[in-house]
Amino acid sequence: MTVKDEFSKRLRTAMKTAGIKPGGTELERAFSLEWRGSPISVQTASNWINGKYLPRPDKLRVLARVLRIDPHVLMYGTSEAMTVAEGRHAREDRTTYAERQTIDTFLSLPTPQRLIVRDVINAFALAYGAVDAGKE
Repeated sequence: MTVKDEFSKRLRTAMKTAGIKPGGTELERAFSLEWRGSPISVQTASNWINGKYLPRPDKLRVLARVLRIDPHVLMYGTSEAMTVAEGRHAREDRTTYAERQTIDTFLSLPTPQRLIVRDVINAFALAYGAVDAGKE
């Protein structure tokens, strides 16, 4: 079995796990919701699924985010990276797309603004008894 075939198998499995039908149209649509570059074609998505081509690293990262799987695991299979990522993925499984988008936006802010946002969130959490905010 070639690297492309093994990737294809992992991709189809990840798609099923993520609730995406293993077809080019479905993958292209899901991918396009996260991808900010030039759109991919249905044919490109089909080529990934069928093991004809491998995605470039930038597209692999987005593909993995869409499928909620570690990019390394998607490309190469199970590894030590999986155990490190398990906690993060467990948390991501409980979040909606809008929440993940908000978190990504937060992470793109400069550090001083991130600290302000963190303080506001902690204040809300304390006011509503959601968590013991501020404890690290």
